[in-house]
This record gives sequence, C-alpha cells and structure tokens, in this order.
Amino acid sequence: MTLLALIAGCLAFIAVLRVTNAVAVTGQAARTAQQAAAVMQSRELSDDEKEAHVRRASAHLLRSFAGITLIGAAALLAPAAILWGGQSLGIVRMEEALEMALGWPFLLGTTAVALGGWGVARALRTSDEAVSVDQRTGPAGVPYGAVDRALHSFAFRNPDLQKNLADMETRLYRRSIDPERARRPVFVTSLPRAGTTVMLDMLARLPEFASATYRHMPFTLTPLLWGHITGAMQRKAEVSERAHGDGIEIGFDSPEAFEEMAWLAFWQDHYHDDRIVPWKADESHPEFEAFFRQHMAKIVASRAGGDATRYLSKNNANIARLPLLERLVPDATIVVPVRNPWAHAASLQRQHLRFLKLHDEDAFARAYMEGLGHFEFGRALKPIAFSSTAHDIAAAGEFEFWLRYWVDAYQTVLETAGPQVIFVDHDALCRAPGSVLPALADALDIDTAKLLAAGQGLRAQRSVAVPKAPAELIAHAQALHGELVALSVHPHDAEPKRLVSL
Repeated sequence: MTLLALIAGCLAFIAVLRVTNAVAVTGQAARTAQQAAAVMQSRELSDDEKEAHVRRASAHLLRSFAGITLIGAAALLAPAAILWGGQSLGIVRMEEALEMALGWPFLLGTTAVALGGWGVARALRTSDEAVSVDQRTGPAGVPYGAVDRALHSFAFRNPDLQKNLADMETRLYRRSIDPERARRPVFVTSLPRAGTTVMLDMLARLPEFASATYRHMPFTLTPLLWGHITGAMQRKAEVSERAHGDGIEIGFDSPEAFEEMAWLAFWQDHYHDDRIVPWKADESHPEFEAFFRQHMAKIVASRAGGDATRYLSKNNANIARLPLLERLVPDATIVVPVRNPWAHAASLQRQHLRFLKLHDEDAFARAYMEGLGHFEFGRALKPIAFSSTAHDIAAAGEFEFWLRYWVDAYQTVLETAGPQVIFVDHDALCRAPGSVLPALADALDIDTAKLLAAGQGLRAQRSVAVPKAPAELIAHAQALHGELVALSVHPHDAEPKRLVSL
C-alpha cells in the first residue's frame, strides 16, 4: 500500500505540473530573460529604451518567479496530501514512505520511468507536428498534446496499477462511497450508432444520474482520486465535434463510454486478437463483482452537487453480456435503443471507413480506442462473436458485412435479454419525442417533465431506402427489426413489453 501511495503521489505531482502549464510558465520566463539580455546588447536602442524594456522584463520575471514558486509548492503539496491522508487512515506509515521514497530502487525506478516518459512525449510531440490541428485535438475531439498522450499510454498499459489504485481509493474515500445510496443504475447499450450517445446525453442532464466524463480520463478506474487530483485545476475546453463527424459536440465535462475499461481490465480472456467472446450468465469473477458495485458508487459520489443517486453508463459492448449484467446488478435497467437496420448498417460502414483513415494517419487514435476497450471500428475492429459464423474483417468496408453483423447482434439480443431490458425505437423517439419520452420516463421511474426538457433537441431521422443486399438477409433484418420495435416502449405504455425466455 505504501508503494501505491507513492505512485499516486508521483501522478499527483505530474498532474499539478501538467494542469498548471508549468513548462509553458518556465519557458516564458526563460524567453523573457533572453530577450532582456538581447536588448541590453542591442546597438540600435537608446539607453532610455533599454532601461524601460528591462524594467518591464523585470516585472514580468518577478510575476513568473512567483508563479513558478506557487506551482512548485502545489506540486509538492499534492503528493504530501495523499501521504498524510493515507497516514490518517492508517493505511500508510509516513516513516516507511519516506524511507522507500529515498531508497535507490524507488529513485532509479522513477527516474527510468520519467526518462522513458520524456522520450515518448518527445516522440509524440514530433509526430504532432506532422499532423493537422484538427488531428491534434485527439480522437475524441478533446485536446490531447504530447504529455497527455504519454499519460494516457501509461494508464492504458497498466491496468493492474489502476486496479490497485482503485483499492487504495476505496479506502481513502470510504466515507464518500455508499453503494446502498447508488441504487437502480441505468445501462445504455446497443451496437454503436444506434442512438446510444443521444440517450446517454439526454439522461445525463437529469440531476439523479451520474456518469463518467472526460475529466476521469485516463485513470477511469479511480474517478474520485484522479478527479480530486485534477478537478480543481483541470483546464476548461470549448466543446468541439467528436471524431465521428456526426455533429455531436463534446467537452471535458461530457459523459462518455468509459465503463468498458473496467471489463477489459478484469476479463482480458474475452478479448481475442480478432474477436470478442460474449459473456455467459453463470460466469463468475468475485474481484470484478466487488469492484463494480464500488465503482458505480464512486461515479455517483463524484458528481458535483451531491444530488445524484443513480449510476448511468453507455457501453456498447454490454449487449454481449446482458444475462450476466442482469445477474450482477439485479436492480438495474438496461436501455437498448433500436435503429432502422438500413440506416444503422450504413452508419456503421461509414464510421469504419472514417476510422480506418484516422488510424492510418494517427497511431495514437488507434491506441486510444483500444485502451478504452472500444474495438468497434477502423484498425481496432474486433467484432463481437454473437454467432458461430465468423465475420471476415477484411470485408468490413462493405455494407453487407455490417448488415449481417446487425442481424447477428440483435438476434442474440432477442435471445438473451431478460426482464430488466427495455427497448427504445430510436427513430420513433426522434420523430415524436413528446409521445415516446413519457413512456420511457415511466419505465425508468424518472420525472416526465424533466426528461421532456432534456429531449428538446431531438430531431427526426432521414428515411433510408432498402439497400441492395441478398434478399434473405433483407427479409431477416426487416422481420427482426419489426420484433424489436414491437417490444419497444410505446406511448401510454408505462410498463414496457417484456421478453419471454426463448
């Protein structure tokens, strides 16, 4: 535990330097000093001009030195606060921590990591100069510079460290974490492009829900610890369109699908090189089960204001584990948006082609998606093995590949969804939100007026003609979509239709 506390302290030290732009502040001070020296040596300026310039430079340097002093103090206080907090909770002994921190193994280890991180950051900074400003904002649309990329890579490559830090976080924040208060979670899941982000954004506007946000990145398994390290100092960013190019804008406070990182950290045997193996209802992982309920409570506790009582997530891969999710979280509701198969498959095809191009242009974009456990598109594509029929990834650029994948996915959903699953016809929701949202509010036991207000931006989707594809595939998709729509919540249908075991 002492080693984990020291590692957390180092991360806090780095976080303070990063969010306070320490490099930029010190660099500006150095440039000011160099400019002042150049002015003093200039033969073109009068003595009065030189004196005036030096006075301005001196004032600027004094402010810079004061800022550097404050940054240094904050950077030192952050790890000290973690160690003091650990000592007050009885999980860290300060004498032992200091002895370990001053020992050669820790000093050599941290030095090696720092040098390695510097090398990675330098390499990434060089690669950044070769890409456009739009690409430099990162695959999610949120700004990611070289240091951010190095930090994300470190977090993605060390899931065991994240799990250990999560254990320490549970002890540090045990008074704030209340699994009994964080009840009746809502899981939004479906294939990507089904309207899951629209559903997440709409529900996240309600005060009772709490969801992971970009401010929890990249240490998403420790939302309280990392959020408190960076939250007060985290830079603000204007919202920008996400990498999908679908008009949805995101910023650091936007809810996002980060839950899959937890499944990836604990269930690595389900993630093969070319596919993801679905979960069975009777699979057991006691360590994950204990972590997951605590994690949901942490997300609820992390929402500012303290009004949230329900965990909310969007995780497209959850459709591969519906029976298990219902067993692990018996008080949950699972919302599955359903979209017209022609429009849906065409959208999946477009996104795959879009991300192929992005991944070829920016290696970090692929590493970012894989680190999040998002294996839906591009070079990161790993189809979920819904059926025994393997999907040839080489054919993923074709519409038929995605329509067959759509059929396999939702046929499995029909066969595995239990009583906690409710379906929402995404096209009907966008076409007539005033009719569908009251039924959804009843199904989720939330305030109808608030949900209607949150859904004001919904707009009808464009109609899509029946595509060219094998006749039997078209017929299967049409019939399957009809079943899903029939099971969806409808106006005045406060109790949505439930599936029976097949």
